[in-house]
Amino acid sequence: MIKKLEGTLETVDYDGQSLFVMHHNTEAENYPKHWHSAAEIIMPLSGGYDVIINEASYHLEESDILIIPTGELHEIHAPKAGGERIILQFDLTLLKSIKGLAGASFIFFKPWLIKPAESAELHGILKSLLLEALDEYKEKQDYYEAGITAKIITAAVSMARRQQEEFPGVFDDRHIKRKVHIVNFNRCVEYINQHYREDLPLEFVAKIAGFSKFHFTRWFKQFAGISFYEYLTQVRISVAESMLANSEVPITEIALESGFQSIATFNRVFKLNHNLTPTEFRNKEQKTN
Repeated sequence: MIKKLEGTLETVDYDGQSLFVMHHNTEAENYPKHWHSAAEIIMPLSGGYDVIINEASYHLEESDILIIPTGELHEIHAPKAGGERIILQFDLTLLKSIKGLAGASFIFFKPWLIKPAESAELHGILKSLLLEALDEYKEKQDYYEAGITAKIITAAVSMARRQQEEFPGVFDDRHIKRKVHIVNFNRCVEYINQHYREDLPLEFVAKIAGFSKFHFTRWFKQFAGISFYEYLTQVRISVAESMLANSEVPITEIALESGFQSIATFNRVFKLNHNLTPTEFRNKEQKTN
């Protein structure tokens, strides 16, 4: 689910579901602690920005790009002098629905501050894509929604490739071996995304990738930046969030539908992620909506 921010927004709906929201911010607006299941990209065009994600602080200078992960509690502070910023939120369904790209969703599970001095090539690509998306948003020519969607996909591919380059030990030097790793990783992630309701032992998914349990554990974490079980939990929590916020399905049923083996486990894991019980979360979300 994508939450609307204060100010001027453009929401694009597909089959009743908002897949992305673009916000061109020109006010000195602060956003108190909140969270959303959408991934978020922020880039100041003038002036700075301070963002706190789960107590970790990030200061953005002009043109810095910050990735705010899905489901993370965060707050945003703008300088009193004002400024101009691009804020883009999008549902990871956008990536998961494209064959071969599901594996790219892992890059939106951790904060990532991208500065031009530290990641010049990637930063240049993302900055250009965000500015082009802003132009699409302002001009609203025919097919502008598809144009912005294409730029989100291109940005995700660029970030996923860069993330892989930061873990050279995972890949063989030869291109063919590297490609095999990418194919295997996407196969694993797509399998998890389709079968999260089932009991998914690590050993079983390791066989899909063609690795031993030990090798798979190390390989998956190096590739994704989070462990296999952390990724699986994120997928299940994301499904539960949407059901809690948008339906009246009983919580026990939601626990089973999202892949948790018991209501006790669901309650414990959900509260660890949100500091709210599923019932408290549902009441808060439905009151907001």
